[in-house]
Amino acid sequence: MAQPVTVETVRDLIRTELVDSGVEEETLTPDARFDDLDIDSLDAAELMSTLKREYGVTIPRPELAEVTVDQLARRVVEAAAR
Repeated sequence: MAQPVTVETVRDLIRTELVDSGVEEETLTPDARFDDLDIDSLDAAELMSTLKREYGVTIPRPELAEVTVDQLARRVVEAAAR
């Protein structure tokens, strides 16, 4: 049986992907905004691709501009539940 999609599991995946992209782990708090994390468009595209592959959720890159890590995780959980 597949693991349930929770905010914590999605947040952990986001954290892992961004740390692998070079973002310093201590900056990846739940309230960190993506615009403040100094990720380039390729890193953002890779993150969106991973979220689509893992959870079947598509989130357009422009929608990352104003959201926090926690808001994105919650959005993925809500979309995956549909």
